[in-house]
Amino acid sequence: MEKREMIIHTAMKLLTDNGVQATPMSAIAKAADTGMGTIYNYFPTKEDLINEIYLYIKREQFKTLMLPVSEESIKKRFDHFYRSMIFYYTNNPLQFRFMDQFQSSPILTARTKKEGTETAGMFISMIEKGQNEGIFKPIPFNELAHFLTGGVFGFIRWVLNENTPLTRELLDNQIRLAWDTVKQ
Repeated sequence: MEKREMIIHTAMKLLTDNGVQATPMSAIAKAADTGMGTIYNYFPTKEDLINEIYLYIKREQFKTLMLPVSEESIKKRFDHFYRSMIFYYTNNPLQFRFMDQFQSSPILTARTKKEGTETAGMFISMIEKGQNEGIFKPIPFNELAHFLTGGVFGFIRWVLNENTPLTRELLDNQIRLAWDTVKQ
């Protein structure tokens, strides 16, 4: 793992475990076994580091979420996206905990939020296509995305916090609930 990525992973853990105020850059440097100069070379401020962790997770998440399914039906694409998001976060609980705590944080800049949304381009186009074809309810994308994210995050939080086995039946139920909510 490169030094920059080591800093990101170390900071992610410390920030989710201790919170922003109780995680000074010096603690991140010590835990990442690097100097303060190295951290500040990559991330001028703690806020910059938090923004970069958010984008790092978004990029990693969408690499797995939007594998080649663009030729599939809207229903199959939706199913793949939702299922992949659940698998990504249940297999990466630290990333989930970070996003659960920070995705709505005022620390995230408008640029970071915009770039994070751009990583979801295939998801956005799938929703727009579904709406244009009358498959999905004509609800503005941001409203629909926040609703779906809230549902999936609540489910993932329950699975992780309660050590609930992620069975096929549970997964299928969640996907059916999400699909039934957004379809016309």
